[in-house]
Amino acid sequence: MHFEISPIQLITVCSVINGFVFAFLLFEKNENRQANRFLSLTIFSMCLTFTPFILDISIWNTYQWLSWLPFSLSYWIGPAFYFYIKTLTNASFSFRKRDLWHFSPIILNYLHSGYHAIFVNANPWPWLHHVSEGLEFAAILSVIIYLIFSFKLVKSYQRQLLNNVSYTDRIDLRWVNAFIFAIAGSCVLILIFLGLSIISGGRYSLQEWDDPRAFALLAYSGILYWLSISGFKQAQTHRIIHLEETNEQNHNEHSEVIQKLNAAIEANKLYRNPRLSISDLSKVVDISERIISNAVNQELGKNFFQFINEYRVEELKERLKDPSNDHLKILSLAFDAGFNSKASFNRVFKSYTGQTPKEYKFANR
Repeated sequence: MHFEISPIQLITVCSVINGFVFAFLLFEKNENRQANRFLSLTIFSMCLTFTPFILDISIWNTYQWLSWLPFSLSYWIGPAFYFYIKTLTNASFSFRKRDLWHFSPIILNYLHSGYHAIFVNANPWPWLHHVSEGLEFAAILSVIIYLIFSFKLVKSYQRQLLNNVSYTDRIDLRWVNAFIFAIAGSCVLILIFLGLSIISGGRYSLQEWDDPRAFALLAYSGILYWLSISGFKQAQTHRIIHLEETNEQNHNEHSEVIQKLNAAIEANKLYRNPRLSISDLSKVVDISERIISNAVNQELGKNFFQFINEYRVEELKERLKDPSNDHLKILSLAFDAGFNSKASFNRVFKSYTGQTPKEYKFANR
């Protein structure tokens, strides 16, 4: 049998092969090891689920035994990604046997293929066939639900992160939020395709660019590349210390804590450490992280990130005003003050001063 492959099929085949490779690499990666095992499962499930949609209908007609194979793992995509985020944002989390129920709906993926395996070329109960097929596609709703839970986990982590560290680059999971919106959009595209496919009588050819499924497949391919590469590049996330909230407000105690913090930070220039965390500061001043956090939050109305970066901005402002520093690049001065990336430096500086570093420099000469 002679096969032809369209450009869209070629792109999607390459994305699946790439996905399988990255799934293996992530499984073996030591950094974020437990989390990456779940990301590996997510990508593997997406690749295997995606595979049947690459093949043309003629292939399925010629090799009907393919429809008996349990290709789809779509009911694992949502929970695998959710536990990836849960483990990434909570280093103390441990997957337990009772969590396995999240993966139990996998049986719904195999009702359709099981029906074909039992009746081969016959279709004695069309209604049962349609129900089993519908339950398989209902996995899209499952993915969306788990994406919502994952989004909530990321937002909670980002809020807590600002009370734990003075930097957020590469660990704030912004790419995850963007990915969640993108894959939710692709799920909508797939649902639209399914509707159009039913209306048009189930056209499965991918030889033309105007095929309604083409855009869904291309979007899925791009998302698969994105998840694989971004997930592999993800740095080790910061171990979040869940600080206890208290409504008690002792102004005198908080004021004393802030004085000790200011004295230690200014004397030792601690803010120049680009990876300074509340845990590091706690060891220097011998005050618990909870007390430091409450004092900074309640006495100053700031989080730890704002507290430390204000020192960095103030030092940089003074150095920008000094003509003797004109031979130095602004970025070099920023790194000396404790910033660890150009993007975060520009963003933080403008949020405090309302000006870019260059604008501030020329405005204060």
